[in-house]
Amino acid sequence: MKNDVEQIENLPDGDQIIINYGNEIINCYYLYEDKKILLANINNKENITKIFPINTKVGSSDFLNPKYDVNFLFEGYEINVEKGFNEKGINTYIIYDLPAVFVKTLRYGLGLKKEYRFIAELAQYLKKCDEIIISVNRETEINEDRIIINDSDLDKLRRGMDRLTDLYRHESVISKELLVYNELLHNNNTELFPLKKKSGNRDIIYRIIKDTDFSKPLSKSDKVSLRKIKDDVDTSYLLSLKNGFEKIVSGNHKEAIYQKFFERNPYLLTLFIGSPYILINSQAFLGGKSFNNKNGQYTDFLYKHKITNNSFIVEIKCPNTPLLEKNHYRAGVYSPSTKLSGAVSQALTQKYQLETEIANLIKNADDRNVEAYNVQGFIIIGLLSSLGNEKAKKRSFELFRNNQKNIKIMTYDECQEQLDNFLLVMDKK
Repeated sequence: MKNDVEQIENLPDGDQIIINYGNEIINCYYLYEDKKILLANINNKENITKIFPINTKVGSSDFLNPKYDVNFLFEGYEINVEKGFNEKGINTYIIYDLPAVFVKTLRYGLGLKKEYRFIAELAQYLKKCDEIIISVNRETEINEDRIIINDSDLDKLRRGMDRLTDLYRHESVISKELLVYNELLHNNNTELFPLKKKSGNRDIIYRIIKDTDFSKPLSKSDKVSLRKIKDDVDTSYLLSLKNGFEKIVSGNHKEAIYQKFFERNPYLLTLFIGSPYILINSQAFLGGKSFNNKNGQYTDFLYKHKITNNSFIVEIKCPNTPLLEKNHYRAGVYSPSTKLSGAVSQALTQKYQLETEIANLIKNADDRNVEAYNVQGFIIIGLLSSLGNEKAKKRSFELFRNNQKNIKIMTYDECQEQLDNFLLVMDKK
């Protein structure tokens, strides 16, 4: 062990990793300009390590912010920091002997590997929890304000999640092989190459849903499509999705929790939007940075039309967001709340930036088939039930949202009603 030694690693964007080695304590920091942020505190005498994961992606809207609402404490692990080659072949400082689900490279801000991030989200179900303890010796324990996970239980959880990942990957390979066969062979010689269909797999929860616009009366072809959906979709998944949506709407969470829910369930947004859109990215950068690298615009979700490639922005707010100001502006007239009007202004600014900078944005994008023709926006915010039975309030809200030219505003209880109606239609077909 090094004694009272400071090691520095210079990173490409001018930032640094600083390692302070003491007799028994190692502190790891991320330095950017005048900000020095603690990443890890390692106490080798007591075998206790704390990590404080942050976002180290320069240019991200969450740059230098915590990755989660919780930090992690490790009990009983003998942990050290040394230079080594990470999974990308970069010679950098690595924290050795953390459990396999964790990122070990300091320059990436530590935390959970992306496929295991759901572990950090456990804290949202507790009344108050800002630290998850991973212990070699203590048994797993969950109460109102504390999460302790035993090392062996964590490893069982990792192996279970890995099996699910392998299952999805296998299903994807089969689907791609089937697509190539049907598109190239069957479509060009139906007699020689009969149509192949993939057998249902009840272990696969997520199914690709055929796009249908449920805001309009169902045509005969739509009804046929619905019958096909009912055959192809695991209905238990939709019911669990309905229950999960009801639960999260009735809760009082931070905005990020609702955004993460939609990120994990992208089908819901396509259902609520009512058109065949596919997700491009969440927290997508839309441009707008000034010379000092500030004021960039990010949208919660960026979609594109499946056929025309035209883009579509989505902003997610909380169900408890007020729709109108408490007091009327004049008799029978209520102004939109500052949160609602602010959300509309935010979406319009994002629309403007995307339309203005689309050419530059797609230069280095993985998907360059994205257009920005009079971009439309979609905001999910508040509850209609919050307006009560006052006709003046309902009229004021409807007049405001229906006069938005390019922004569609939908409340959470309307979304819930649309999901319920969809399940009802499926049940009757």
